[in-house]
Amino acid sequence: MSNFLFPIETTARELDHKILMAIKSLQQGRQIIIADQQYIRLLSFFIKGGVYFGKHLFGKPRFSDVNYFKRLKENYFNVVHLNEEGAVWPGGESVWKNLMIQSERPSVLSSSDFLATWGNWQRDFNLSYEEVEAKVITTGHSRFDLYRDKYASYFSDEVDKLRSDLGDFILINTSFSYSNNGEGGVKFIFKNTLSYDSNCYADREYRFGRWSNQMLSMTSIVYLVHKLSLEFPEKKIVIRPHPSESTEYYKDIFQNISNVIVTYDGPVTPWILACDLLIHNGCTTAIEASLANKYVINFQPSSSSSTSNVYLANICGDTVSEPDEVIQIIKSGTLPKKGIPNDELSNSLFENFKEKDSASRLLELLNAADLKVETKKASNFGSFTYKLITLGFSCYKIAKYAYYHFKGERNKHLDYKKRFEIFQSDIIRRKLARMAEIHNVKYKVKHLSNHCIVLEYDDKD
Repeated sequence: MSNFLFPIETTARELDHKILMAIKSLQQGRQIIIADQQYIRLLSFFIKGGVYFGKHLFGKPRFSDVNYFKRLKENYFNVVHLNEEGAVWPGGESVWKNLMIQSERPSVLSSSDFLATWGNWQRDFNLSYEEVEAKVITTGHSRFDLYRDKYASYFSDEVDKLRSDLGDFILINTSFSYSNNGEGGVKFIFKNTLSYDSNCYADREYRFGRWSNQMLSMTSIVYLVHKLSLEFPEKKIVIRPHPSESTEYYKDIFQNISNVIVTYDGPVTPWILACDLLIHNGCTTAIEASLANKYVINFQPSSSSSTSNVYLANICGDTVSEPDEVIQIIKSGTLPKKGIPNDELSNSLFENFKEKDSASRLLELLNAADLKVETKKASNFGSFTYKLITLGFSCYKIAKYAYYHFKGERNKHLDYKKRFEIFQSDIIRRKLARMAEIHNVKYKVKHLSNHCIVLEYDDKD
């Protein structure tokens, strides 16, 4: 039996599209494992034969953590690598190229592996600067497929509840991981790492510039929310921070303002589908809102630097720099839809503006990678073994939390809890059933714990 490993770092961002790909990948003789990325790392010591799908193979920048990759290869796994943030970058093309080098290095991969890219721009760059054995193929990203009408029923209950509870609310998605980092604050941002060297002029210019701009932009967004809450007391204003941010910062500021809600509850897709208006400053959700045919405002204060402009996100909406302009747009009563960008550069960076079924293109790569696996070497476990591994993983987590506690790094524990919400059985089973119904696939849940789901094809009539 071939094993497909689907690691998850952030459930709110990744769970639904991994469920989509899992259901599409199911067939006789396959086992699909969706789990916490650290759980998958532990599992990789024992399981053999299959395909690894995701970005979490290399735990450090520049693909420097190669031991994990070597272990998978020794255990007869092929890789389909897909970045979760493969096109939403600040600055211009020279900055994008540097960020690409930090996050993707296909020369590490072997000839039996695949690197899936968000667009042709990324594909061409990856092939341009060093020799590559892996196949680099433009697919787009399956998570954006979920905004197609086909998947409306998958989110319908959540959307209906949000609209019932909140009415026509304004959604504000922030993306200030430098100025409001949830893991370790500025100490985390400015420590020397493989992607930041304080002795390197270019690294320092980029990091200080981005931090400074985010500080200005973050305070401007906070002030905008304050103005909107006064001007529209009957409207709910929902602030949804980026996974890397601290939610406590916003909660402390708006603690006594009843129509401002700060939340990181569940996946962002139902919130986007349910909202009346999306406001952001360089956030990927602007792309998602455009695909969902929502009106998008890019709120950029006039003091912000153009070098920190996030091209692909900001091209999706109308750019506004003053709170009064936003207020006037809302008061006008008509929120025009700008539509999906159609310029050459945006289409080159982001295949989903053109391609409406990235999941099927990714499935082709998964199937191709699976064909190259030495199936006679494959192995899998029964439910009892998964329970033992889950117990071992739970012990590891307890030890890690204790370490953070004694080191005075409680924020790292809180950051993990926010990023990985446990797999609640009723929610997971409902999501699987909805997706399976959409694709007319029969499945069975072989194992389900707080951090791992194991699926198999159900061939019973």
